[in-house]
Amino acid sequence: MLKNSLDLPAEEASLNKNLHIIKMFQKLILFQGKFHLFLAACFVLPFVVALVYGEKQEAMAFLISIIVCIIFAICYSHGIKSDLSKVYFKSRDSYLLVSSAWIAASLIGSLPFLISGLVDNFFVAFFESCSGFTTTGASIFRDVESLPHSILLYRCFSQWLGGMGIVVLFVALLPSLGAIGGSFAKTESTGPLGTKVNAKSSDSAMNLYFSYVLLTFILFLLLLVGKMSPFDALAHAFSTMGTGGFSTHNEGLAYFDSGFIYAVTGVFAMFSGINFAFFYDLLKGRFKTAFADEELRFYFILIAFSTVTMSIVLKANGTFSKIGTCIWSALYQTLNTISTTGFSTGDMSWPSYCVLLLVILMVFGGCSSSTAGGLKLSRVLISFKIIRAVLRSRTHERIVEDIRFNGQLIPSTSLSYTYNYSTLFFVTIFLGTFVVGIFGGGDTEANFLTILSCISSLGPGLDGLGLMCEYHTNSNICLLVYNFMMIAGRLEITTLLILLSRHYWNPDRVYHLRIIK
Repeated sequence: MLKNSLDLPAEEASLNKNLHIIKMFQKLILFQGKFHLFLAACFVLPFVVALVYGEKQEAMAFLISIIVCIIFAICYSHGIKSDLSKVYFKSRDSYLLVSSAWIAASLIGSLPFLISGLVDNFFVAFFESCSGFTTTGASIFRDVESLPHSILLYRCFSQWLGGMGIVVLFVALLPSLGAIGGSFAKTESTGPLGTKVNAKSSDSAMNLYFSYVLLTFILFLLLLVGKMSPFDALAHAFSTMGTGGFSTHNEGLAYFDSGFIYAVTGVFAMFSGINFAFFYDLLKGRFKTAFADEELRFYFILIAFSTVTMSIVLKANGTFSKIGTCIWSALYQTLNTISTTGFSTGDMSWPSYCVLLLVILMVFGGCSSSTAGGLKLSRVLISFKIIRAVLRSRTHERIVEDIRFNGQLIPSTSLSYTYNYSTLFFVTIFLGTFVVGIFGGGDTEANFLTILSCISSLGPGLDGLGLMCEYHTNSNICLLVYNFMMIAGRLEITTLLILLSRHYWNPDRVYHLRIIK
């Protein structure tokens, strides 16, 4: 017969709970062993660049980082002598494994900054690394042009790795995780509804990354056509497709003074804010399915509305003398804000309407399962539908209206999660603003916008909004708060908060043990 675990003797229930926790950490150690080898491989590219440019100190920093990752991997492997393919992973394990992977990547990623001597404060290095992997794009470096080539490329490359999901890429390269790959992708993916292409196996994850790599390569070639150097083209291709916004020059893209480069990066920033299942459908020839997505239509409607209205306001206020310049500036800033890429055309001292609209676009973010940050347009669209249904039910009490998305009925659990997450998103922003204010942040407006920038993964792209925060002047506690906001925003907050719940660690609260008599 089946017996509830709560009916077990206290001593036996406690033993089962301890065994459960031990097994979870054994899985974590096995996973981290493989993941650290993956991180070691990620350091190879900047290491080679350091050798090419004769940057001995940086080459040594990346080499030591590779060795550290390998040592950790060996220690993990010897600690638990088993194979991942022989370990049964549960869906709930993905919360712990994915969160630990992002924290480990950010911690290990800070080593090159520390070892090379560019940074002498761990908290500052951790912030720079976290900003890269979460594609936020905020930086403590005021003069990036003084940085070595290898470090510049590493910063942009980290954004590319984190953009599509560093764990999804890991799953794609590790076939033994195929069975649990779907859970990892669901935990790391962004949006309330599952994407049309879930990484249920390494093959599916590889398909997603094929689209990502292909678009990055095309962008790289186009930037070369725009007369960027191969180094600059590769770095900006990484940061654009990852919607990170890091640049190799202090002036950003304004350094190149090229309308062609602005146009190309703007278009690909827009692509990066689209659900990557769209490109997968295009590659498969499913054009009707690709363009039938409600979220995609809403995405383009927002871009068109923002561009038109901001162009009118910019012209009316005399910000730019030519209407063409108004349209171009509004369009480019809209694309870089809604995709949370963060590139700018330069001076952002715009009218208050434009400022407010750009903040709203930053909050909304891009589409689900894209490299963009923010709340996600699918949630915004579903929230609008919920509001409409509530208003109709108040005026017509007998009406029971189903809420559909892309023609499919949305389960009540998804509706509840959308509401709860949206509430949690704003509550987290307000709490973060409060904490930063206590531990030495700026004024309330600057703190609020900086926290919003971190959790939305935009970075300091809109200097006129007070987002050009002097991060290097912040206290270590403030930097840790920003790190939490960046990782929470990238993992959509709930993943981290689940780990703080006693329900997660107590098996008696989540499932029943089967005892056969």
